Amino acid sequence: MKNYILIIFFVFPFTVLAQNCTEFLGIQKTGIKYPWKYDAQSKSGYFVAGKSSQLNIVCSEGKDYKVSFLSSSAILKYTNISITDESGKEYYSLGVSENKKKELEQKKKLLIDLQNQKIKIKTGKKKIEIDANINNLKVEIEKSQQDAENAQYHPQTFFEFTPAETMNLVIHISVNEEATGKGCIGALVSNKKAEKSGF
Repeated sequence: MKNYILIIFFVFPFTVLAQNCTEFLGIQKTGIKYPWKYDAQSKSGYFVAGKSSQLNIVCSEGKDYKVSFLSSSAILKYTNISITDESGKEYYSLGVSENKKKELEQKKKLLIDLQNQKIKIKTGKKKIEIDANINNLKVEIEKSQQDAENAQYHPQTFFEFTPAETMNLVIHISVNEEATGKGCIGALVSNKKAEKSGF
């Protein structure tokens, strides 16, 4: 299955439209350019601190899909978005997802456990094996921390998806409890006929 992520993130300091999230998305759909077409699965909603929601979209075989996320500037830095399939496999995340935070914490705990085991072993093959595991885990933790930093300060800005067969995707959107503002978040979905490749 060919998976590409093309999520375009727009930020707008709307004051007039902050309460009318339907118009928030409607204004942006005029920016969809041929051959892309507006998809009626697009949706927007009003979010405050602690609010979360999810949107299910059906992606049909033979089409390319593009999802553009839009957010009011008042809640942008507190917004977490992820796209998964029905089994929970994550294809995209904006912000540091809860799964990634838990995964990083588990790796840190495992590192401490391995270091404690190493102290108890004086020499031998087992100590060499534990040393190798510790070094590998340190590299994984460093990469996870770098990914988390990139997700927070340099988020991936596009999501494009071409399903090999018809499938459902779930868009999870939440605003952290720390948010002091409120505003609209929209998922603007567009599609086009998939380009054929090969002979």
